Formats: sequence, C-alpha cells, structure tokens
Amino acid sequence: MHPTSPASPSRGVPGPHRRTRWSLSLLTSLSLLAAAACGDDPKPGPGPGPTPPPPPPEQPKYEATIRRTAHGIPHITAKDLGSLSYGQGYAFAKDHVCILADQILKIRGQRAEYLGQGPGSTYAASDFAYRLLDLPERARAAFDQQPEDLKSMLAGYVAGFNRYVSETPAASLPQPCTGAEWVRPITAQELLAFHISAGLTASAYQLILAIGAAEAPGVGAGGVGVPAPGSFKIERPDASHVGSNGWAIGKQRSAGGRGMVVANPHFPWEGELKLWESHLTVPGQLDVYGVGLLGVPAVLIGFNENVSWTHTFSAGQRMTLYKLPLVPGKPKTYKYGNEERQMTEKQISILVKLPEGSLTRITRTMHMTHYGPVIVVPGLLDWTPQQAYTFRDANLENTQLVAQFLGMNRAKSLAEFKAVYETVQGIPWVNTMAADREGNTWYTDSSPTPNLKPEAIAAWQTASNGGDPFATGAWRSLGLVLLDGSDPQNEWQDDPGRDRSPGLVPFSKVPQLDREDFVFNANDSYWLTNPAKPLTGYSPMHGLENVGQSMRTRMNARLLTEVREDGASGADGKFTRAELQNAILGNRAMTAELLREAVVQRCQGQRYGVLADGRQIDIRQACTVLEGWTSNRFDTDSVGAVVWREFLATAPMATYATGGTLFAVPFDPSAPLDTPNTLAPPPAAGQPDLVLRRLAQAVDQLARVGIPVTRPLGEVQHTPRVNGQRIPIHGGHGIDGTANVVSFGTLKSTSERGDFSAFVPPQDVVTPRTNLSPQGYVINNGSSFIMAMEFTEEGPKANAVLTYSQSSDPTSSYFADQTLMFSRKEWRPILFTEAEIAAAVVEQQTVSGN
Repeated sequence: MHPTSPASPSRGVPGPHRRTRWSLSLLTSLSLLAAAACGDDPKPGPGPGPTPPPPPPEQPKYEATIRRTAHGIPHITAKDLGSLSYGQGYAFAKDHVCILADQILKIRGQRAEYLGQGPGSTYAASDFAYRLLDLPERARAAFDQQPEDLKSMLAGYVAGFNRYVSETPAASLPQPCTGAEWVRPITAQELLAFHISAGLTASAYQLILAIGAAEAPGVGAGGVGVPAPGSFKIERPDASHVGSNGWAIGKQRSAGGRGMVVANPHFPWEGELKLWESHLTVPGQLDVYGVGLLGVPAVLIGFNENVSWTHTFSAGQRMTLYKLPLVPGKPKTYKYGNEERQMTEKQISILVKLPEGSLTRITRTMHMTHYGPVIVVPGLLDWTPQQAYTFRDANLENTQLVAQFLGMNRAKSLAEFKAVYETVQGIPWVNTMAADREGNTWYTDSSPTPNLKPEAIAAWQTASNGGDPFATGAWRSLGLVLLDGSDPQNEWQDDPGRDRSPGLVPFSKVPQLDREDFVFNANDSYWLTNPAKPLTGYSPMHGLENVGQSMRTRMNARLLTEVREDGASGADGKFTRAELQNAILGNRAMTAELLREAVVQRCQGQRYGVLADGRQIDIRQACTVLEGWTSNRFDTDSVGAVVWREFLATAPMATYATGGTLFAVPFDPSAPLDTPNTLAPPPAAGQPDLVLRRLAQAVDQLARVGIPVTRPLGEVQHTPRVNGQRIPIHGGHGIDGTANVVSFGTLKSTSERGDFSAFVPPQDVVTPRTNLSPQGYVINNGSSFIMAMEFTEEGPKANAVLTYSQSSDPTSSYFADQTLMFSRKEWRPILFTEAEIAAAVVEQQTVSGN
C-alpha cells in the first residue's frame, strides 16, 4: 500500500484525483449558522423561563500581531511562544509558501508523484533516498521528547502556515506554485523532519542522489529512480560558494567600548537555504531580531538586548565516508574485523507521475550498513563486486535545531549563551562569533564532529596523502574523509561529555576562545580566529592547523588588525558602526593589494604575451587598465577588476594559499597571514614569462565572450533576479580575496516548482573558475543578510541589508527592493525599539486561530 502522510490524502494508481481546500472563514460561517439553527429549537423544561446565556465564545489558542515596516520586515508580538510562532509561520508563508511546501514534499519522498521523475530521474532518486532516511519517522519518534515550549512553537508555526495555505485559493498562490495541488497543510512532526533535513546541509544533503544511485552489482544499468550518470555531483557546501565572514568586536576595539558584530553570511539567493528576517517579541520573555532559515522558528543570526551573534560555515567534518571490502561472491556482505556483516535491505515503493499524467508505482531495493546508507558516485565511489561505500552522519539524529536557536535568542548574558552550546548541542554546521553589551567576545566551532581515535586519524592522514588512491581522491576532490570501514578502530568513539548523540567530540574539547579585542572567521578553520592567540591541538576533523589561509581570510584579518589613518578602523584602531559597514562592503581585494603593482611593472613596455599554443596576444590595453586600477577594489565602477579576476583564474586555486609558481615567497606557518607574497621574479632570458602568459590568457578569455578589458565590473557582473533586468552587483569571487563575496552557486534542492527563479545558468562558460560567459558574471549567491550592529547605552543599534530581498513572490514589492539597495551599497536601519517600530508601520494585522 502506498504510504501517505497525515496531511496527504491517498491517491489512486493511476487515475484522476482531486483536492479539497477548506477556507477558515467558511468553516467559521458554517459553525455560526449551525449555532443559530440550534437557537431556534424549542427549549426543554416544564414551562417558560429565562433564556440561559449562550456559552462564551471559544478563545483562540493562538493570537499574534504582525506589523510590517519598510521592506516587508515583520515585527511579531504575541502572548506566548506558541502564538509567536503562529504569527511567524503565517507571515513567513506570505513570503515563501512555495519553498516550504516543496521541501515538505521532498522529505516526504513524494516529488515524483506530483512533479514527475525529474531531469535525469533526479526527483525519483531523491524520493527513494529520503524514504530510506525516513526523516518523518525520526521526527515522530523525537517529537514527544521535545520540551513543551518547543512543541508549542512547532505546533504554532504549522498552524500559522496552514492558516495561510487554507485561506489562499490554489489559483492565488504565487509563482511558481500557482495552482499546485501539493501545497497543503503540514504537521508539526513534518516541520521537525524538515529541520532535521536542514541540519544535514553539510552531510547527507550532499549525498542524497548518491544514495539514490546505489544499486548492487549486476542489478542493471538503472532506470526510473536511479539518477542518470552526470546528473549530479558531490561537493562540500563551501565548494559551492557557501561561506561567510563573521566578526565579533570587543571593548578594546570598539569606539563605544561595548560589543559589536558584523554578520556577512555568503549563502544562496534562491532555494531553501535563503534567510528570512523577522523581529520576535513575547513581552517579558523574548525580544530578538535577526534572520532565520526558511521554515525554522526563532532567529539564527541576530541580537537581543544582551548578546549579538553571527555564524560562518565550518571547515570541519560532519560525516565520514567508509570504504567496505566485500566478501568474494557476496556483493551485499562486507568484512568487518574478523567477521562478515550483511547489508540490511529495504524495499521502497514510490509513485511516479508519467508525462501524460497517470501514476505508476516503482519499487527498488535499497541498502544500509551499520554505518548508514550505501552510496555510489559514478566513476569515483562505485559499488563493485570488490567494494562498496557508505557513510555515517553526525546530524542525522539532531532534532535540537529550534531548541538551540531559542536558547540563544533568550540568553540574558554571554554566559547563558555559551551554556546553550554546552547543554543543547544543536548547532548543525557553523562557527559562532558572539559579543555582549559589556564588550566581551567569544568564538566556537561546536558543530557535531566525529570523535575518532588518534590511531584512526593517523591512518586517515597517511591514506589521504597518497597512501590510498580512494582516500586521497575523496579528500582532494571532495574535501571528505574516507576511512576503512572494515577496521573497527575507525568507529566513532563515545564520550560521556557529549549528551546529544554518541560518537561526537564533547563540548569540552571543541575549539573556543574568549577575547576582549575581536574574534573572526572567514571559513578557514578555527586556527587563527584571533591571530594573537592561535588555537591549536584540536582534532583535524574540526579543521586543519598550520596550513595556508584563503585570500579572503587574510583580507578579513588585515581589515581587523590594521591601525592607520586610511585603515578600516582609522588611526585610533577603534571601530565605529559606520567603519564596520565601510569595511565589510569596501571590496578591497587582497590579491590586488599583494600583486597588482608588480604585475603592472612586469607588463609595462611589453606588447605581447605568448600563449601555450604559440599565439601572440596584445596585452598593452590590459596593462594600461591595471595600471589605472589603483583602488584595488571590486566596486561596480571598477575598471580593471574583470581582467584581474581572469588573470587570477589562470593559476591553480591552491597557489593562493601555498604560493605555487605565482609567488616568490611561499606559505610560512610562522607568518600565516603574511604569506605567500611577492610576485615571482621574471624567468631567465629566452624562457616564457608565465605572468605575461597569464595576462594574455585573461585577455583572450574576455575576447572570446566579447567583453572588452575596459568594461567596468558592474556592466559585466549582474543579477537577473528581476526578469528582463540586469542589476549591477559589486563584490569579488572567492578567488579575488575580497571580504564581500558574490558568485553563481548551485547549492539548493528546491524543485523547479518550489522557487521562482529568473536565474539561468551561464551558457557557454569559458572560464569555469569564474563562470565567465557571454552573459558576463551571473550572480545568484553570496553576501545575503549583511548586518553591522553595536551595543550602546541606549541599547542595540544596527544597520542591515538583505541582498535578495524579503519575499520570493515575484509580484511582491519586497521581491527585489533590497537587491537594488545592495547594488548601490545602501544600508537600512534596523528598527528594534517600540517607538521606532510604531513610527514606521506600513501594514498591521492581528491573526488568531486554533
């Protein structure tokens, strides 16, 4: 029998079906009519008497007031947490109903049923994988264990979301889910299942289609439900241009002597990983402002009256892969120590909508090991008669996402804030930088991390440094740890200090640091969160020490540490809020500050650069442009930034961390933020000059797509968020070494019906590293919620911009208003006090219900 969720009616196979949508107002009217009819019945009793008073009307369980200010920011006030979440769920649905409905469809494993098998059978493969993980069942098992306030928040949120869905006719839903029959009420358990899914972003989320691709040897070449070869790839989120900068400034470096925070997450501009802004208040209990993950109650990045915080994507490991030697002649049996273990088989059936509209049922046998699901990455991690691959996920049992965020949101001090990390342990995949109103700062990477024995780590390091081609390939191409699954020493080790799940590094052993000057992170490891106090001695599963840093990390550190008149914090070395804003969006490029003048000196007086194929390319105009680009910034009016980026792309990415052939001085762990440096010297007479060759390559690449080297960045780099409009976008790519990063990314799992998009992947890309195409640089990823805040004697003060704007509805006035602001480097004030909000309300609504 086809499984259905509590919120989903069964569908025949095949045949017509229909959906019934109930309006809350209609139900209320019917109830009133029924009550009136009952009032006309004869009254029982022996004779006339006074009419008894009618029973008091039922008080609504939830009630919240939503006041939207400029740019659609909702300030939600309620009497309790359940009502607050009711208001939040309702307001969120107005902005992003399609995305959450699509994500619930995804975790239910029902996409193919409504949307067809998908390109390359990817929807069907996703359905099989999510059915195997069975997140809804995990959530149902965990729901009753949640504290009462958490259960009330989840229930309230879905009640608010469901109210919007129920009162909005299908034909009135926004694009792209207009008329979609799969936009329907959800349950609190399904919302919790989606939260588990969000926690898998740095782990199983990457491997969903690899799970769907896993078929035992000899089963066949695949079919419906098995993703086509080349239809998916596996990569760490940070390799998909997901990153961030996070600064917490302490009393020693703030002009006001109190804490300050810069939030600059680099996240997708489309899909379910977008952020949504709100202000949440329960008088006397909670008053917090910031952004959250779509569909997740509470605030992920933001501030209250006592503490402010931000996050960056962690460089650590949230899972380990395992290679399993198979028993000869038994492709479903693997060796483990001195024994043999049989894979667990699970028969899974899904419904698939065929092109003509009928439904067919597809059944597959999926396989699990004691570590987790079997996976296949064609050409890299294949299931053969000799070996198979599986993985263990540190976040698959994490049902504490909202508990973590709520605890942070409620914290009345930095000590309380830290205690949430120690006791709840629900943070999924990020570093945290926090500052309090007293001017103290704190950093931690307490994301769940595999707790491996020193012997296991040593064996992995040997294997990944060339000792084993599979482990080496997994590390160098995917950034993932591959262990020998037949060796019991590679199991995760239980530690009594880790309460949430066994096998994880305990809180007492995760990287953390307290400072009164600053802490920061830009997606390298914890090592140099403050250069004056390097963090060392931690498991490499948390990240690496004594390795070359990215140019962006070095630029962050330069902005934070330089003290001079024209420096980021001025001659006094103490930041104002305006200086924080100017620094994070200053678009200074570390690579240009290190190398541009030397490259100009090398190319001056030179007419040609000679490519490897012998062609001579005229580089004179490019050299002149770079000479005039003295700002070294990636602003929209910067002439020179485009040719510089293409010049950088000719060298391997590792060059910028290690030195390679471009730098004279390689990386030195004793001077990690100053090396590599200095342009490599010119070659001996008669030898090709690689610097001139690289500049010629850049000129040639731009000529191939018809972009002159004199074109300013804003005419080349743009976002098509609004159909028919090219909105100029400033900022660098990861290769450039700017703090503000924008790019084209692919990290999303929304279906084509789940999120409106005017983004078209760049066509005819000539430089894969930069996504240069005849369309220029198309931007759909990068700086998202940018905030500069400070604690003052009057309370928190902050400015922000949400780069892709508040709403996913293309007809909303809040769909691209802030995107235009970001293009112009405009900030808006965050309204936090009652007086500020009351004076700026654009629309107000009180919502209530049960």
